[in-house]
Amino acid sequence: MVNNINNFGVINFYENNSANTHSETKQVEDITPLSSSDSDIPDSFIFTKKAQQEGKIPAIIHALQKSVQGRKDKTRAFVQELQDWQRDGYVDAHYNARVMYDELDKLMPLSFGYEVFKKYYNNTI
Repeated sequence: MVNNINNFGVINFYENNSANTHSETKQVEDITPLSSSDSDIPDSFIFTKKAQQEGKIPAIIHALQKSVQGRKDKTRAFVQELQDWQRDGYVDAHYNARVMYDELDKLMPLSFGYEVFKKYYNNTI
């Protein structure tokens, strides 16, 4: 009985010049930081491309914050301002009340709760 064993060699996982590989210099990619004007603009998916291209996002946030100042009906005034921006195509109107409230709460401090916001946003009053 004859056993034929084919030995194709040993696979060497290490390079022959392993001492030279450790002394190689690594290339570092230069990263340019964002300009201060780009980092001042909050990033949120509720703003449309139109708002981003026209640079209206800071103006929208400022208008929303200003809409509640000195008002007793803060939530209604805020939602009306938001819906005006939605009508003009700067804020996406396809998000439900929970998503919109949570995202706006990340962008600015809101002085009212979700339940009240939802009533005005969905016109269920």
